[in-house]
Amino acid sequence: MATQEVADGASRRWGAETALLDDDEARRRLVDATRRCLIRRGSARITVQEVAKEAAVARSTVYRYFANRDELILGVLLAGIDTAIDAIVVSLPHPEEAAQSLVELVMRPLELVKDNELTDAMFSEDSGWVVMALEVSSEAVVETYHRHLGPLIERWQADGQLHGDLDPRETTRWINTVALLLMAPPWVSRSDDAKRLFLDQYLVRALVRE
Repeated sequence: MATQEVADGASRRWGAETALLDDDEARRRLVDATRRCLIRRGSARITVQEVAKEAAVARSTVYRYFANRDELILGVLLAGIDTAIDAIVVSLPHPEEAAQSLVELVMRPLELVKDNELTDAMFSEDSGWVVMALEVSSEAVVETYHRHLGPLIERWQADGQLHGDLDPRETTRWINTVALLLMAPPWVSRSDDAKRLFLDQYLVRALVRE
């Protein structure tokens, strides 16, 4: 019994007040624990207590860095978005061409979420609405997208490809909203060709000057 108590104390040590761990590292560990919980449960219906147990810390430690379950899920979202959008922007075949690139900026994230354990859990039938509500309402999500898309949008606007009166940050928000629309029923089950046609007709035409 005493041995088990020592082991439990050692595993929880990083969450103690005296732990030599900076805030960013603590948040990263909690986000990683949340990601594992989401995959194991298969939905976003996790609890703060589950995350605390997975991270081997007291629940009070979780609340020190995240106000609630939704903020933990948002942390997972932001980490995934940051990595994915960075890779997508870097790999755009023709970043100088706005019309083509706008379609790719929406379609490629859709391809990344296919057959992905984490995405399947977060966008499952019983919890997808939670994740989508977080994305739509979170300024942190818009900021993460805009950090990567902003320079492209401003460049396209400067060289006359986009309408001059568009607000770059709001344009980023609109691109993200359209991507979320295509992840939800009924669009999620439609073909890539149908999605690309929709983007050409209703996203590209709205942003790109003729």
